[in-house]
Amino acid sequence: MSNIFKSFMLKHNLEEIKWIDLIWLLILPVININYVIASALSQNGKSLDLILDREIPFVSLFVFPYVYWYIYIFIGLIFILSKDRKRYLRTLMAIYIGMCICYVFYYLYPVEISRPVIDNNTIANRLVNIIYENDRPVNCFPSIHVLNTYIIMRFTKFKDNKSWFYYTNIIGILIMLSTLFIKQHFILDGVVAIILAEVVILIAKKVEDKYIKHILGLPYKLLDRIKESKDITIS
Repeated sequence: MSNIFKSFMLKHNLEEIKWIDLIWLLILPVININYVIASALSQNGKSLDLILDREIPFVSLFVFPYVYWYIYIFIGLIFILSKDRKRYLRTLMAIYIGMCICYVFYYLYPVEISRPVIDNNTIANRLVNIIYENDRPVNCFPSIHVLNTYIIMRFTKFKDNKSWFYYTNIIGILIMLSTLFIKQHFILDGVVAIILAEVVILIAKKVEDKYIKHILGLPYKLLDRIKESKDITIS
């Protein structure tokens, strides 16, 4: 088992990752506080229901890619980091800027979706009902699920690893479709999220390399100062 793990690490250059770069992921839960606040403040939201939305059937099996999204984003960022640190930070920039814009919409233009009533007769149905019970049917437009998934897809390059590229895109499409099939989002939620993603990706790519390098170097400078202060104390 250890040999398989080592070969996997070597194959994807994971041994060369500067794991301290993952510290920038700590910004994510801070930004996500807005999701809780916006959900609590939202009263009755507007509906963006289209005729096509009504034609999409409820398919509870899509709850699995929907839930997998949390793992997908994390390992997607790990892969991008293993290939290019600057691209990794730009990916996070795009995600964070996009999420902040989404939260502005959630505060100022709450959208609410009508959910079906389903029985707990399958594991998939039970998972959907757990989501329904713990996540109010607001904060829909634009979809953060679609936004972050699409950003990961766009920053994953075919030239880096063909198999990983196909994995990212196939699973990414399933995740985006899942938001519709388990009735968590309207079609417009996803469409606008993709447009927003393209905008924030463009913004992230416009940031000069020297600023990206400076930001990436901040945790290491802090660690060096801590080490220096400890050495002075010991001496």
